[in-house]
Amino acid sequence: ATSEQLYNKLAEYKENPSGIQKFANDFTAAALKAGTAETGTSKKLGEVTEYKFENLDYGYYLVYQTGTKEIQSSLVSVDDVDVTVNLKGQAPSIDKTANATTVEIGQVVTYTIKGTIPDTTGYDKYTYKIHDTLTEGLDFVKDAVGTAQEGTSYNVSVKIGEGQAETKAATLSGENNRIMTLDLSEWIRNNQNSKGQEFTVTYYAKVNADAVVQTNNSAHLEYGNDPDNITTTTPDVVTTPTYPVQIHKLIKDQQNSYLAGAIFRLYRSEEDANNNQNAIAVTGSNGTYTVDPEQVGDNKMYDMESIGDGTTVGTGMNLKLNGLAEGSYWLVETQAPDGYNKLTAPVKITITKSDTTNVDDWTIKQNDGVVDDKIIDIENTTGTLLPETGGMGTVIFTVIAVVMILGIAVSFVISRRKRA
Repeated sequence: ATSEQLYNKLAEYKENPSGIQKFANDFTAAALKAGTAETGTSKKLGEVTEYKFENLDYGYYLVYQTGTKEIQSSLVSVDDVDVTVNLKGQAPSIDKTANATTVEIGQVVTYTIKGTIPDTTGYDKYTYKIHDTLTEGLDFVKDAVGTAQEGTSYNVSVKIGEGQAETKAATLSGENNRIMTLDLSEWIRNNQNSKGQEFTVTYYAKVNADAVVQTNNSAHLEYGNDPDNITTTTPDVVTTPTYPVQIHKLIKDQQNSYLAGAIFRLYRSEEDANNNQNAIAVTGSNGTYTVDPEQVGDNKMYDMESIGDGTTVGTGMNLKLNGLAEGSYWLVETQAPDGYNKLTAPVKITITKSDTTNVDDWTIKQNDGVVDDKIIDIENTTGTLLPETGGMGTVIFTVIAVVMILGIAVSFVISRRKRA
């Protein structure tokens, strides 16, 4: 088309800016499909937000961005020394979420990645790969019930909008297969009729015994139409922390003491704690334990025993349980060290996730009081406890009272007989 023909066509959209935009986008699609040679190209700009094309002849030019979520073009007339074009096309990106904010060892987390199908009109090749890396506290699993993953071919679920989900094979690699690569390049090209629409990828990971407060995983996108100029997005990190209960078992009024031999159990409700039922199963020894929901049968382990120093488990503590989600728990001392009295009531422990981006900024309370150093002090005392009301002590006192009364009665009878 001549410049005059193009001018006359654009004049039809004088009062219709959206019509001009559609015309520019359609023009771009046709030019790309026809393989029209470009006058100039910026290549990949990365973080650069401006680019200057120089030494252009006067006339109309079509400026467009490559690899955006949808074609974003602009028609510009070069009839002056400097002309500025503002393009607002969005580069491809992904957003990752988890169905849990804190987790417990053994829990399965559902991860969802959302993206938008980019417009690849005119491209012979287009790369679109999603990468996800787990920390040591997570393992990829097949489904929401935690079926173990075998091998390096890993199935994920992909769907467009509310449409039917389909299974796509990703590849696992790295140490213990904790790096996932999902190549959707061909899938993106085959679904150009849905360009601009949102799609979701769903997969699962299970929390293992190595989980810590900093447990997280990160996903990033690799995309582009030029193999030599592939763009990598900033990783989207999702944190799913798990928390410890750290205990300092000590002699009352002796802060530097560490009492060995105290045995504890942890419960999820006060009722369970009072009735010694449904204790949290654990595994471990020598003062260090982890939540272990995988135990089955009659050999489940619930007891945790304190040790006699404050360095083996961690500084300032002699008993530690790792792998809890945020929430309230009740700690019961089931057996005190020899010569000491055990606690008479459960200790309420409340773990609260950080409200900030700093995952280490979590809090723990002991009977509703915040523990600043996150180490719970449990004191033991020596001596004999008074018996509980209604127990043996009451019976003894009752018997003594009866004997005393009888003694008085006998004495009274004898005295009266003597007087008689």
